[in-house]
Amino acid sequence: MASSFLSGFIAGRLQFQKGSSFSATVIRISKISVALGIAILYVSVVIYAGFEQEIQKRMFSVGGQVSLRQFSTGTLYEEVALSTNDPYLKTLRQLPEVAHVQSFAFKPVLVSNEKEVAGIVLKGINPDFNLAAFQGNVDRPLKHTPKEGEMWISQRLARTLELKRGSEVVLFFMQEPPRYRKMKVTEIYQTGLEDVDETIAFVDLDMIREINNWEPGKVGGFEVFVNNFQQFDYALDAIEKVIPYNMGTEPITLVQAQLFEWLDVIGRNVLVMFVLVAMVAGFNMAATLLIMVVERRKMVGVLKAMGADNGLIRQIFIRNGLRIMFQGMMWGNGIGLLLAFLQDQFELIPLDAENYYLSTVPIAWEWISIIGINLGVLFLSWMVILIPVRMVNRIQPAEAVK
Repeated sequence: MASSFLSGFIAGRLQFQKGSSFSATVIRISKISVALGIAILYVSVVIYAGFEQEIQKRMFSVGGQVSLRQFSTGTLYEEVALSTNDPYLKTLRQLPEVAHVQSFAFKPVLVSNEKEVAGIVLKGINPDFNLAAFQGNVDRPLKHTPKEGEMWISQRLARTLELKRGSEVVLFFMQEPPRYRKMKVTEIYQTGLEDVDETIAFVDLDMIREINNWEPGKVGGFEVFVNNFQQFDYALDAIEKVIPYNMGTEPITLVQAQLFEWLDVIGRNVLVMFVLVAMVAGFNMAATLLIMVVERRKMVGVLKAMGADNGLIRQIFIRNGLRIMFQGMMWGNGIGLLLAFLQDQFELIPLDAENYYLSTVPIAWEWISIIGINLGVLFLSWMVILIPVRMVNRIQPAEAVK
């Protein structure tokens, strides 16, 4: 107990000494470098978490994490009709991994106003569509899915076709016999996902049933939302065990593979940054303690001459190193928290939505990851600190006090 108090007292005196001591300058530089490294890691983690959260949120807003459709030799958007009364659907909805199941149907079509014609894909949706998830893509509250004669289009399609809310368009269905429908644009959305915004318009599923001559209760497929996307593979296995053999699953990780790969690249960059910062912080602390040991060589000799053992003296320098680390980490966390808070509240840094899918740098408060980073940096630095303090063992009192 006494030795612990003594080592702590001496470590404090070493750290807070005044004057022109070279080690005091080195300590200040060490604190600054640790603080900057932690702040950079802090901001990187919350930005990566923000990207992952926002992009996944947008992907899941237009459909579930798993699409179920019957195997077919037709095109991607020509589906085999499925019944909403099949027994497996009840079992599917009761799975603990499943949060929600909704029906849909696709239909390719030509859309025309008085000036332009474009090829798009209609996505028919029912009242079971997850409006709460889709709400973030529009600028006003949604009360219901499209009704008969109504259509939701993307902001990109609206610009291309020079449309706005209340505009009327004509849909041409290229089939035998050809059909057309007059529609009214009632909502304009924006997901930032290019393959969705360029092609998808939402309509009442009953209209697609009518165009396809399907019976009531028939749909093109089902979309499944899982409860925990972190355990998506387990949920997918459970879903595949329930559905009939002639149905296939389309996981969003495959449909949107490019986006998930992009997120993986960002995640790997953050991991590499963590390793580099931890190494720099560790070796910086090792160099600082090495300088302190060399500068305090005479003090070490005096302590040994007074009967202090190597363990006590090593503890003095280890405590000093950990204090420097703690103070640098506190400043780093404070700076990182301030920068992230300012970006989260005021969106100071904009982005090109065409390239980054978002109009501003996103922030998500991943406290577990932030705590893990601090503990990881502290542990690696502590391991490195043990190396230079071993130099204390080789200092001989007789030579040091000369």
